[in-house]
Amino acid sequence: MVTSRNPIDRAVDILITGALLLLAATAFLPLINTLAISLSSKSAVTGGMVSLWPVGFNLFSYEYIIQDEKFWRAFGISLVRVALGASLNFALTVITAFPLSRSRRAFPARDVFMWLMVVGMILNVGVVPWYLTISNYGLIDSIWALVLPTALPIWNVIIMMNFFRNIPKELDEAALIDGANPWQMLWSVYLPTSLPAMATVTLFSIVGHWNSFFDGLILMNNPDLYPLQ
Repeated sequence: MVTSRNPIDRAVDILITGALLLLAATAFLPLINTLAISLSSKSAVTGGMVSLWPVGFNLFSYEYIIQDEKFWRAFGISLVRVALGASLNFALTVITAFPLSRSRRAFPARDVFMWLMVVGMILNVGVVPWYLTISNYGLIDSIWALVLPTALPIWNVIIMMNFFRNIPKELDEAALIDGANPWQMLWSVYLPTSLPAMATVTLFSIVGHWNSFFDGLILMNNPDLYPLQ
């Protein structure tokens, strides 16, 4: 039998929903302000007259960008970086997280490798050794300088590893009984049941590569090779 909800509970739900919607709306205000500035005249922007609505509406900024060859070149470099980097991140994350999610009996050296990665994530060697290492590999002024140094994001590995560990062991045992090898288990059992974690780590990688600007500034001596940021 379905019972009607208490009016107080409904009121609380409405208040919470309203508060969350208001909080979400405030997150869009800086974006709206940026859009309004891009559509306003220079004098209005300089005078601080633009808030959430364009003042002196014009499309000059967009016309300038569209006609700028350097913008499109940098945009293309960023797209290539995201495609290469996210693909490499995903592949290495999955094949690293899977063995680390196994039991000590199946992978006795699991804890050793896990600690090595955690220590490497926590202890930052600094910019100079990082730059010299990349330079010694001959990657300066190469797209691979933007991709290979971050090929294995440890935080993503930890996310995938913990997700794999929560997959019911009965699926593991069923796959073993059917004669599946580790690669078949990963492809047929673990990946299809890990779509939320896969989407999360892929989004992290895409956003990370797209927003990164420091490595492009340091590792590219030729301005024509800079990514968009």
